[in-house]
Amino acid sequence: MIRIDIRPRFVLDYTVGLYGGSVEVVTRDIGATIGTEILDANGGRLCAYRPGTRYSDRAKEIAEDHLREALGMLVGGGSLPPVQTLLPEALATALRTAVSGEQQWVPGEEDSW
Repeated sequence: MIRIDIRPRFVLDYTVGLYGGSVEVVTRDIGATIGTEILDANGGRLCAYRPGTRYSDRAKEIAEDHLREALGMLVGGGSLPPVQTLLPEALATALRTAVSGEQQWVPGEEDSW
């Protein structure tokens, strides 16, 4: 018998100039707050943090704000960036800067809430 697995996803698609991409936002209830991971198109973790909310929908909105801020950092002064600046490594660095004000989270850690 073939197993069928369906997993709902929350994906943010973005366009910067002529370049487009997407990230997946994964939220998980970890006790008193929501843990948020932002993943690249291949499922690699770009960043993980606790946004300080109990609501998954609000955590996803906050992730959108962080993505917008990170892309703004990469674009800089308004000129179109080379495609290399929008690669997952550069986006991960910019996202980590954008979420630096949030409490960091390591998925899989045991929380003692």
